[in-house]
Amino acid sequence: MRNLSDYINSRELVETTDPDFQRPLYRQKGFDGIVSFGEIDAKLSAFLLDERAKTGLTQSDFATLAGLARVVYSRYELNISRLTVSRMIHLSELLGFLPMQMIHAAAPHLYGKDPQEADDRVELFRLIHDLPHDTIRSLIGIVGQLTPSDVLEARQKAEAEAEAQAEAERQRLNRKAARASRRGRPPGRPPGRKSSTTETPTDE
Repeated sequence: MRNLSDYINSRELVETTDPDFQRPLYRQKGFDGIVSFGEIDAKLSAFLLDERAKTGLTQSDFATLAGLARVVYSRYELNISRLTVSRMIHLSELLGFLPMQMIHAAAPHLYGKDPQEADDRVELFRLIHDLPHDTIRSLIGIVGQLTPSDVLEARQKAEAEAEAQAEAERQRLNRKAARASRRGRPPGRPPGRKSSTTETPTDE
């Protein structure tokens, strides 16, 4: 199994605290330090309000599309209720934004080493998103040739390690299930052994 300290270092995680958690946790630093989950929620709400306002729809009209009462929907824009991932996906369907655009608005450090790089990456993805599929297929080959070999090797190694860990976990669960199955068999009869009792045919 992978060493926890090595994983923490590889992901550049730092131990911190958050008002929403009773215990310490690990986070990545943003461009302005570690942003609390409350601040992230506020940015998500602001993004949602802006996107809804762009449509020209009132809260009541848009709440109808979302299958919610206006007062319930307004709690998302006011940062009273937290957005779930499934709700974010639904809202992206209704408003036409990409989920990564919403995440970028709240946590841009996930997309680059500085704000400009993060903005550029998200803008590039937005432009690619609107291209025809044939063009995208061509771009995959071009971008693949531009990707440094060491980056590809690191990615392949990480994928291989992840698959090995997943396979080890599957084997562990299979062994656990097998032990549980054996414990559930009636005593005195080994697995796969038929009963020694034979039936004597009778004449009717």
